Amino acid sequence: MDLLEKFDSVEIKQDTRISEADRAFCEAHQAAYENAAANLQELEFFWNDMLEQQKTLLASIEGPHTVYLLSHDGLKISSDTIREQLRSLHTLFIGHLASYFTRTYHFSIDTDLLKENLLPAKPPDKWADNYKELAEKYIRELQELTLHYNDILEQVFLQTGGRAFSEQALSELKAGCRKAVWRTAEAKADYTLKKSTLQFTHYACSFRTYYRSSGSWDLSSGMKNVLKGLAHFETGSFTSVPDAMSGIMAGSYLNSSEYSFSGCRKIQALKMFKNGRVDIKFSTEEHARKFMDEYLGTVRPCEA
Repeated sequence: MDLLEKFDSVEIKQDTRISEADRAFCEAHQAAYENAAANLQELEFFWNDMLEQQKTLLASIEGPHTVYLLSHDGLKISSDTIREQLRSLHTLFIGHLASYFTRTYHFSIDTDLLKENLLPAKPPDKWADNYKELAEKYIRELQELTLHYNDILEQVFLQTGGRAFSEQALSELKAGCRKAVWRTAEAKADYTLKKSTLQFTHYACSFRTYYRSSGSWDLSSGMKNVLKGLAHFETGSFTSVPDAMSGIMAGSYLNSSEYSFSGCRKIQALKMFKNGRVDIKFSTEEHARKFMDEYLGTVRPCEA
């Protein structure tokens, strides 16, 4: 087999780290991004040609030569705005892909870091002697740049440490639970396991009274993070939340101190106390211990 035959025999494999639905989304936006870049460049050419034609036709008449192309409450376009839109395509492309993966897999992406690593660097000091030269170079590089969605994906995977997106989402979910129940400066957890009940003891809820009102309950933001972990523990999903839990997770000013999680197999009830304690009762001690071990941790996390 000669060298050309070896090249022909090489099979180019698609990235298996993303799903077919993910790839379809990326490819659609790749095509739209490249098409927009080509069309905007063509639009600038035609726009400038339109301006020149109007200028020629109205050359013998006093007044502006754009009266039939532009108006105060109508079409607003210029070479500058076209070029500005062209230069912004890269940021839009990065943002749409990052938003999609964040929304689909429920993990965080540092979009600013993606832009920093993928886009030309802006001139740092506008008062520098060579600022004009650097600014022209920056604009030229932006106009000549073409990103591929694989470039963006590689930067996202660098942020996840190479983890699959679902693994990263679960890691962040559990980190949020641990952060909520461990003291920052102490190697001490703010929860206790008593048989099949986990008791959260450090300002996990609050009770507010109002004039001529019986008052209302509110869970702390940390406790709501724990509830997100509980919902995932119950369903195994980042998007499916038991009906009995959804209102508690989303709302404030709860009218009752006790809630039963009917329809749930692992979690039975939630109870709030005026001293700030919240109890979560599980169907078995085994489920309670498993949630504690996997989502809360039994030793203080390093980042806490």
